[in-house]
Amino acid sequence: MPGVKITTLVDDCCFTGGLLGEHGLSVLVENEYGAVLFDTGQGMALEHNAKTMGIDPSGINAVAISHGHNDHTGGLMRVLEMMGKGALPVYAHRGIFRPRQKLGKEGSFMDTGIPFAQGELEKEGAVFNFNDGPTEIITGIMLTGPIERQFKETSTKSHFIDRNGELLEDPFEDDQALVVETDKGIVIIFGCAHAGVINTMNHVAKITGEKRFYALLGGIHLLKADRKQLENTLREIERRDVNIIAFSHCTGFHSCAFFAEHFRGKYCQNDVGFSIEF
Repeated sequence: MPGVKITTLVDDCCFTGGLLGEHGLSVLVENEYGAVLFDTGQGMALEHNAKTMGIDPSGINAVAISHGHNDHTGGLMRVLEMMGKGALPVYAHRGIFRPRQKLGKEGSFMDTGIPFAQGELEKEGAVFNFNDGPTEIITGIMLTGPIERQFKETSTKSHFIDRNGELLEDPFEDDQALVVETDKGIVIIFGCAHAGVINTMNHVAKITGEKRFYALLGGIHLLKADRKQLENTLREIERRDVNIIAFSHCTGFHSCAFFAEHFRGKYCQNDVGFSIEF
């Protein structure tokens, strides 16, 4: 699978002049068969960054959504508008449209779900492909489908879904990762890894038959992880013989620093404008 290129278009951090950072994630994956946009950020930075980096949105073949939070879906309407009313396949779990709430520090709730109705997006050209299992988007790029949970890795005590008027802890049933085939091996791109990093790697190993992964990128939601959880994740990454680690977004500063220290020579700073080829 020659010529795979992965570019971070939206991330919380930006250290490149002319580009913009925002809380969110969007990653463009290109290979010889086409281009897939994985998540869309909140919608404020994507268009600017794409234009500044010389990326033509008309070359995007499909959008894949990791989960239904607004910092991953908020730019979807703008992507459709940039495409010019043409039909654009959007791959996601049906659960991305569930109403979501987050409990803030002051004890008040805020909406964190996708800010558009399905019909609004379809009117602008979105063609939804809802998946309940591993799904190939284009040759060499697939969504995992819902992640099998062998154990609970991450705390979601501040995230809720509205089910029949009752707020329940969000199980993130819609959480998925992107799996990219390269000549050097499997690359996993996480949206937020609400299902857990280890659970996701185990799931990818099960659906691909590959026990080792060449690279891990994206957000892994360990910003509140304690030392024990970080060490457990570290050991599993080492067991998978990973060569490149490029975490970002919701990973958290102290967690990024932890992995950067332990994976010297393998760890990359992944922020807006980060690009890597395989």
